[in-house]
Amino acid sequence: MSISPNNPQKVNAQTGGMEIQKSGSINGLLLVSSPGKSNSHSNQPTQYSEPTDLWSAAYNQLGDEERRILSTITIPRTPTERKNLPQTALLISEVIQLTEKQYQNHQQRADKRLRESFQKIINAALSFKDIVDAVVAFDPTYHAASAWAIVSLGLTVAQNHHDLQVALFESSEYLADVLAQCAYIEDQFYINGDGGRKRDLGNAMIRLYRAILHYTAQIRTAQDPSTGRKLLDCVTAITKHPLTELRASVEKERDNIARWVGLVQYLRYEERSRSILDRVDEVLESMQLLTEQFNLANLCVAKGALYNSYDNQHDDFCLPDTRTELRSQITEWAESSESKIIFWLNGMAGTGKSTIARTVARAFEEKQQLGATFFFKKGEADRGDAKYLIPTITKQLVTRHRQLAPGVLKAIRDDSDISAKSLREQFDKLLLQPLSNLISTDSTATIIVIDALDECKSEDIPVILELLPQLQKSKVLHVRIFLTSRPEIPVRLCFKKSDDHQDLDLHDLPNPVIEEDIRIFLKERLSVIRKNREMTDDWPGEESLHTLVEMAVPLFIFAATACRFIEQGRHPERRLKQLLAAQAVTTASQMDKIYQPVLTQLLTDNDDESTGILQEFQDIVGVIINLATPLTVDSLTQLLHLPKRTISDILDPLHSVLNISSDTEAPVRILHLSFREYLLTTENRFHVDEQVTHRKIGLHCLRLRDGERQYQQAVDESASLRGSAILLSVLGTSSSAK
Repeated sequence: MSISPNNPQKVNAQTGGMEIQKSGSINGLLLVSSPGKSNSHSNQPTQYSEPTDLWSAAYNQLGDEERRILSTITIPRTPTERKNLPQTALLISEVIQLTEKQYQNHQQRADKRLRESFQKIINAALSFKDIVDAVVAFDPTYHAASAWAIVSLGLTVAQNHHDLQVALFESSEYLADVLAQCAYIEDQFYINGDGGRKRDLGNAMIRLYRAILHYTAQIRTAQDPSTGRKLLDCVTAITKHPLTELRASVEKERDNIARWVGLVQYLRYEERSRSILDRVDEVLESMQLLTEQFNLANLCVAKGALYNSYDNQHDDFCLPDTRTELRSQITEWAESSESKIIFWLNGMAGTGKSTIARTVARAFEEKQQLGATFFFKKGEADRGDAKYLIPTITKQLVTRHRQLAPGVLKAIRDDSDISAKSLREQFDKLLLQPLSNLISTDSTATIIVIDALDECKSEDIPVILELLPQLQKSKVLHVRIFLTSRPEIPVRLCFKKSDDHQDLDLHDLPNPVIEEDIRIFLKERLSVIRKNREMTDDWPGEESLHTLVEMAVPLFIFAATACRFIEQGRHPERRLKQLLAAQAVTTASQMDKIYQPVLTQLLTDNDDESTGILQEFQDIVGVIINLATPLTVDSLTQLLHLPKRTISDILDPLHSVLNISSDTEAPVRILHLSFREYLLTTENRFHVDEQVTHRKIGLHCLRLRDGERQYQQAVDESASLRGSAILLSVLGTSSSAK
């Protein structure tokens, strides 16, 4: 086979001239193929001269069906932040990452037998990538990349086929090794070669590449779900007969090639590949020690702060067809290398910020981009300030990016009292320094989601917003922070001083968009109620639905609370009528219209009885909304010195505004902060006096601590300022004392 100097894009077969044309694509990348079937069985060499794409020459010796199969292989697109990296090099980087991950998994099971295979794969990948990076237009048609995709496939399939892992890893190692050898020979001995040796070498290389592409096509056929073949067929194809054919073809040419080039040692990355696996060993060892060190250093985490924690498991997510434009905008921000580090989503109470945050967090987790979440919540001891913010985020980041473990472990060992240090020092030692020293090949963005920052203690907010932008100092891990809050003064003032964010006010969204999203939500939830309660098909009716939508806009919390209120009554039709009746009260605020129907159901037609119920409501619900840490019903019974039945009678009608679990060990929580704010600010008969309630809580605490006599003395003194101060000091961590 010789090379034609006149046109590197023409290949002449024995049957006549055959011009290569652009045909087919791999994920948007044009492939080179011939218009007709080539004579792949010709015994005479194809004539050509001067260096050309040997992979394309091999590709054009395949049959039409094999070329069609190869054209279906997907080569990943280059992310925006790596736009200058060739696709083949990108794929090889992914092979290295996948090999590291597999080695890490085997190390966790104390299985070290395959370290040599993993090291050889990385060694070969680094060698091939070095050539791709150095040689302009190497593998321009991405046929070599399609073979590397099979290496990646073997490593991926091995994750779910433990019984065949050894064979899969060895086949991936063999193919990677052959690809690296061929690339080295082509780069070092063919491209700049001349004479007969170059011609013979080119012929041999094309035969090898043809064998590799033939093997690749066989694996792709076995992998294709449209053929109806099972995944096990793909595993068999990778490790059995097709691999044997490839080995035979390689061995047939190996002696000749070695003789022509005098090949002794072609790979130069043994030390680097070994160091990659050594680093994985270090990370795993650090991970094993980190949990112990977290405990020793008293680095507590707020488990309820995770978006998918047990405490939050019943919270809503956006329905698939809602908030679509907003979610697209957030995704675009996360994926752009030019975007600001912080995306601030703000809006007034009840506009759905937390629901959006949960949905965004889940979406990023599904794409393996979620780094950490922290959902603040006023009234929860571990989520009402920033005390546990840094340790909670750090622990999640280490779980997702284990290369951080050595740096975090060092910080804890260097300062065992790190948990007692300032927020700034925790941030610097547990987050910033480990991130700055990180060595990683992962180029994707890592998203941290922080929800309801306004519910954090106000003194902590400026410090948090000063520290977070510093995470962009990490040049390896591309950190992005999605943050939600009300537009409260501390938050607005901090962002006003900074240009490290972009913001979006939910109030600025077009009203028709909000209205349509709320309509979709109400229609979906009410249809579920209709089915579960076996109601008529025409319920609730278009007119009632339209009225509910009008009442709710722009507050999603109105829609959610209304649905819970309707669902939890014995007669959903009556509950709906109660809600719709509130619409007629034109002087009522939107919060009155949502919470008044819920609260009014507590009362009876008897004024004296209603007065007693209101007092019990103040004593029970007033305490619940003002506690720093939520309590179970049993604990409330002890604290308030009331029968459990009395507490249950008050709480039973309030499931639409309180989280009351059937689990007796679960605390009673408010579902949304707006309910607390409504009770503290309303001027109607359900108003809760915050200071009076704190005094009551303090008195109850004294009774539990010192008994009835001390309690009675405190009651006598409670009207004095001194007595109130004592009681508040007993309360300690109450909402007002913080």
